[in-house]
Amino acid sequence: MVTEDSDTENKYKRADAAETSSERRAPVGRRRFLQAAGAGTAVALAGCSGGGGDGGPVTLGAAYILSGFASLYGEEAERGIEFAVSEINDNGGIDGRDVEVLVRDTEASGDTAIQQIRSLVQEDNVDGLFGLDSSGVAQAVAPQISQLQMPFMITHAATPFVTSPQGEHEDSVGNEYVFRDSNSLAQDVYGAARTAQELDATEWATIGPDYAFGYETWDYFQAYCDGLGVEAEFTAEQFPALATSDYTPFISSILDADPDAVLTPLWGADLTTFIGQAESAGWFDQIDHTLFSVGMGTDLPSDGSPLPEGEYASTRYDPFVPDTEANNSFREAYYEEYGSLPTYNAEGAYRALHLYKEAIESAGSTEPDALVDEFTGMEHSGPVGEYQFTETNQATVSSIWGTVTYDEEWESNVLDPVNRYEAGPDVLSDALGDSDLPTGI
Repeated sequence: MVTEDSDTENKYKRADAAETSSERRAPVGRRRFLQAAGAGTAVALAGCSGGGGDGGPVTLGAAYILSGFASLYGEEAERGIEFAVSEINDNGGIDGRDVEVLVRDTEASGDTAIQQIRSLVQEDNVDGLFGLDSSGVAQAVAPQISQLQMPFMITHAATPFVTSPQGEHEDSVGNEYVFRDSNSLAQDVYGAARTAQELDATEWATIGPDYAFGYETWDYFQAYCDGLGVEAEFTAEQFPALATSDYTPFISSILDADPDAVLTPLWGADLTTFIGQAESAGWFDQIDHTLFSVGMGTDLPSDGSPLPEGEYASTRYDPFVPDTEANNSFREAYYEEYGSLPTYNAEGAYRALHLYKEAIESAGSTEPDALVDEFTGMEHSGPVGEYQFTETNQATVSSIWGTVTYDEEWESNVLDPVNRYEAGPDVLSDALGDSDLPTGI
């Protein structure tokens, strides 16, 4: 199926090994973030001059969830890091210097993440930062990054408010040092609303995590449905706490409301726990459509329940789309190394290292402000496709939604068919209509 701004691809074409990324930079000056970042951020720190020196390795710091209910996301990111470090160092490093990455556990806590990131900058003297899985954690961390004056490339956490300049909305915390190479919640949920346009469903409900990601997903979905003219009534909402073990009362409440369709951004072990209990409760017999926002984020734990075939799900990266040499060769090499398809957290972390390589080599320096200048407006091409960083430091990557299908050859759920919806600034602004929610792009 092909729509006017999406493409459906042949997902199973094999490709020979080839280069996995190429980068170029467009000459775009620093944006309005400079105005918002002025007062109160002139903090002199030992780490700001970088850690490697001209003769040592380039040292980057990464922060992901490595323990608890969502540790699988951090483990997948570590795979992407390992893969990129090996690839870069085997091909001459960064300006002739090896790259090394120090990875820290955020424990899905804003306070812990801030502590770990400050340690990476002030004690380990890293040259740059990347990572983050949780929207709530990202919103807590972003103002600290401005104080540390160190570039941070977010590779997973999706809240639009970290790429929305301070003052644009009461929750906006974007600043000139924070970038994101993956699609945001605003981009992803636009695809959910486009999917909803095609469904015979008018009554909608949600069950999502009890923090920013859950609430923002529901707010943006309602706004997009209104802006796109989707005939929809929003009848029920449930927001269980993270790491909930018993979803029975939340499931019962949604089933009692009897909606036609449900949008859920549950993730990690929470998602698999919910799916198992929902199946037992007859959820998928009663609810016509369940849309799993970024449900294709990773291979699900062996003790969890997989996404049901025939339902709709999204991802930040699809290993088969786009059908390009860069994506096909990355998928093949990754599968040969790890025996599984690359997930979006692996690809996002992998790509962050290549972005740093491009920025450092172009600047001829690891000085933080020089790297910020390079990232600003950078155009890049990697497994996810071609994109550019906008004036708010958000990558213009697509919203990717499709139908969950189990593929015997790959022994994995895949999206087939899959649609890529272009989700640039003008598209999102138009779709949000009269809403005061920022596009974050």
